[in-house]
Amino acid sequence: MNTYVAPDLVAELAAGGRPVVLFGAGDIGVLAHEALTRLGVPVTCFADGRQSKQGQTLRGLDIRAPERLTELPADSHIFLCGNYLHTMTARLRAMGFTEIHDCVALLDGFDFRGSDTGMDLVLIERKIALHKQECMKAGESADDPLVLKYLDVVVTEACSMKCQDCSNLMQYYTKPRHSDLDLLDSAVDRIVEAIDGIYEFRVLGGEPFVNPRVHRVISKLTGYEQVQKVVIYTNATIVPRGDNLDCLRHDKVIVEITNYGAHSRKHDELVATLKENGVTHLSKIPVWTDSGRIRFVERGDAELDDMFRNCCVNDVLTLLNGKLYRCPFSANGTNLGAIPEDPADVVDLTSGRSGAALRADIRRLYGRTTHLRACGYCNGRDYRTPRIEAAIQIRKPLPLV
Repeated sequence: MNTYVAPDLVAELAAGGRPVVLFGAGDIGVLAHEALTRLGVPVTCFADGRQSKQGQTLRGLDIRAPERLTELPADSHIFLCGNYLHTMTARLRAMGFTEIHDCVALLDGFDFRGSDTGMDLVLIERKIALHKQECMKAGESADDPLVLKYLDVVVTEACSMKCQDCSNLMQYYTKPRHSDLDLLDSAVDRIVEAIDGIYEFRVLGGEPFVNPRVHRVISKLTGYEQVQKVVIYTNATIVPRGDNLDCLRHDKVIVEITNYGAHSRKHDELVATLKENGVTHLSKIPVWTDSGRIRFVERGDAELDDMFRNCCVNDVLTLLNGKLYRCPFSANGTNLGAIPEDPADVVDLTSGRSGAALRADIRRLYGRTTHLRACGYCNGRDYRTPRIEAAIQIRKPLPLV
C-alpha cells in the first residue's frame, strides 16, 4: 500500500479560522468527512440540493440548502462531494465563493480500514475512483487524453424481472433479444482503439446472466489493458455457473448486486457462490426515481438543458446493437422506436468511421453539455425527480403510446 500524504491544504484547514463545507450529502461526502475528521479538520456542515436531505443531519452535522451557504463568509472552503461538478461550481461562484475543491487529493490513497462509513472497502475504492474520473472529465479539453468514466455494454434486452418503472425501459420490450456478440465485439474494439482509456465497463441487460454467453463478453472486456474495472450488474435472480461463473474470478471484475428483497430470490445463494469462488462483489438496496416512462412533454431548451446537466447518468455512454448513445434511456428508447433517432445523439459504429474521425465523434458525444432529443421524452433522473417504490412487478410489457 502506498503511503498516504495529506494535501497541503489540510494543515491550513486544521488550524481553523474558516468554515469548511461538504457540498453533497452522499457517499463521497461521508468519506470526505471521515478523512477530514481523522486529519484534524473541523467541518462546519454539509450542503445538498436535494430537498429530502435538507434540514436533516449527517454524521452529527446539519445538511443545509445550498442557498443558505450565503450565510457563511466568502472565504469558506467548500469541497465538491457530488457528481454535478459543473453545476455545483457555477452555483458556488455565483454566490461569491472562490475556495472550491474536489476531493481527489483528500481521498485518493486514504486508509479507510476500520472506518465507520457504512461502506465496505470495495465500494469505497470504487466511489473514490469514480469521483476521480468525474473530476478529470470536468477539467478536460479537446487536446487532453480521451478517458471514459463509464461505458455500458448491453448484452441482452431480456430481464428475469418485469419492473413497471425500470429507468432502462426493459418493461417495453415485447420480444427481447440477446445482443449480437460479433457486432458487439467489433464495436468495442473500435471504441477502445479510438480512445485512451476507460475506468469502468458496465455489463448490463436486462439481466446479463439471462444471456448464456455473457462470459464471452466479460472475458473480452477484462482483456483490454486500457480498462480498470468490469462491473456486472445483476438482480440476484440467477446464480451463474460454468463459464459464466469462471470469468468472474478476474481481478478486474466486480459483481454489483441490486437487492430487491423477495424479488431477488437467489440473493443469498449468489453471495455465497461468489464468496466461495473469490469473486469481488457488493450488494446494495436501490433507490428508484420516477424515470421509467416514455412520454413526450413540451419543454423549452433551457429547461431541457438543465435536466441534462443534472441527470445522474449524464456521464455514461451506452453501447447497444452497434450504436453508442449518451445514456441508457436514449439508447433503449431509440432502439424501441419510441424516440426518433437524432444523428447528433448517437455514434454509429456500424459505419466506416474509425481513427481520428471516430475519436472526434466519441469526444463530441461524451463531452456534450446540451440536451438530447430523448430528454424531451424523459421525466428526469436527478435529485429533484420523485422517488418511487422499486421493482413493482407487472405481468405483461407496457404498450408504447
